[in-house]
Parts: sequence; structure tokens; C-alpha cells
Amino acid sequence: MSHFKDVYQKFVNLMIATEELSELPSLDPIEKRLLALLSASWSNNKKMTVVETINITQELSTSTVFRYIKKLRHKGYLELIVDTVDNRVKYVSPTKQCDKYFSKMGKLMAEASK
Repeated sequence: MSHFKDVYQKFVNLMIATEELSELPSLDPIEKRLLALLSASWSNNKKMTVVETINITQELSTSTVFRYIKKLRHKGYLELIVDTVDNRVKYVSPTKQCDKYFSKMGKLMAEASK
């Protein structure tokens, strides 16, 4: 059990050190949580609409989540893709910068587990 605790603590320390040196725009805890929730959906090949995204968690109000979607778009982590059939529907999609962030976190997890 203590091995997993050590891995987690090493990951947190690596993440903090990396964030200080990162060229990517910084993320606050809510932005990180929203990206994690979206990543879980995307990893299951689920396309997330804006409406689905603003209802992704009960922890935050829909207006708060919408505000954070706008912040993450402004920072370059998310983009909105208009549906090809119904232009009223917009999908929340990761950008290359978002993919780079996920890759960076994955590398830190792999490094921490060594």
C-alpha cells in the first residue's frame, strides 16, 4: 500500500515542478478537474456537446462550468466544433495544446511509477 502512496506523492511533486517550468498556460484546480472529466468522456470516444459538458458534474453550477469552458477556450485548451447536421449543436473538443497537456501528465505518471 505504501508503494502507491509513494508513487502518488512523487507524481504530485513532479507535477508541481513541471508546472512551474511549463510553456503551457497555467490551469487552476477547477480547469484541471473539468479537463479530467472531459478526458474520461473523450477516452471512451464520446463526443461532448456544450450542453452535456455544462452538466458533466454536480459539483459546479452550469453557469460556472460554462464560464470555465470559455476560459479554457481562451487559454487554447478547448475548441468548439459546430455539428455538420445541426448548427445549433456545438461539440467541446480538445486542441493540440490540450493533447500536449494530457501527454505531459501521462509522462509524469509513468515517471512517478518507476
